[in-house]
Amino acid sequence: MKKSLFLGLFLLLAAAGFAQNIRDVRINEILVKNVDNYEDDYGKRIGWIELYNSGHAKVNLGGAYLTVKRGDKTLTYRIPKGDARTVLGPQDYMIFFCDGSATKGVFHTNFTLDQTGYIALLDASGKGTAIDSVMYNVADQEPDISMGRIEDADGKIVFTKLKMTTPRATNELEEKVPHHELFRQMDPSGVGMAITAMSVVFTALLCLYLIFRTLGKISVGIARRKEIRSKASQGAAPAVAARKGDALTSDEIAAIGLALYQYENDLHDIESTVLTFNRTAKAYSPWSSKIYGLRQLPNKK
Repeated sequence: MKKSLFLGLFLLLAAAGFAQNIRDVRINEILVKNVDNYEDDYGKRIGWIELYNSGHAKVNLGGAYLTVKRGDKTLTYRIPKGDARTVLGPQDYMIFFCDGSATKGVFHTNFTLDQTGYIALLDASGKGTAIDSVMYNVADQEPDISMGRIEDADGKIVFTKLKMTTPRATNELEEKVPHHELFRQMDPSGVGMAITAMSVVFTALLCLYLIFRTLGKISVGIARRKEIRSKASQGAAPAVAARKGDALTSDEIAAIGLALYQYENDLHDIESTVLTFNRTAKAYSPWSSKIYGLRQLPNKK
């Protein structure tokens, strides 16, 4: 039971890895009319398809399908399994010759390219959406002029005619100037780079200042609201908001003066000429009595 479970899990992971890796494979280049170009193992010049592994892991193409459409008819070539040569390395290329013969080996398909205008690569299921596909017009094909994927001036990958065939090699024939070199050519003195760098730093600092300032105000506001709610729940009147400079208004000064006046008047009678004496009660303590402090002589008989 455990062996069957482990075997099933292994097959599931292997199938998932195959499906994930094969989706990195692209139809990189095709040559429909091969007159004086790349030869196959038999010394024949025929049309071919080049696949490219754009990923960074090996891909076993065994079991995958190459499919073409000829009108309403579909022709499919299944890449045989069990051949080590069908393992496509990372960033590597593989060519299939399309001579319409299924008896010349693994890399010879059962269809040709001069009677179709659509090529697709399918996974091992042979169903569903194609992993990659290209379309072309057979009437527009020229001898020894291939079509392939290249990057146009806008940076988009397009499938178009190439200046020359590049079997088992990249289609990018022109050396691209790196972005840092283009920037250096545009700004040889480095002034633009310095201004850009300082602007980025200043902008970042300004953003940080505004963020922290806003967060501080929000925190203070939350703390004040919590304090007011706490005092209100305890029956206390809300605190009076602090005024700029803590200056007292004329109404507050008058109220304070009136309170002091009433407090002084409560200490004596209404007449200002009558003195009022308040009795102060003190607790009696025998220790404070002087009679206990006098020394008495004993009686003599």
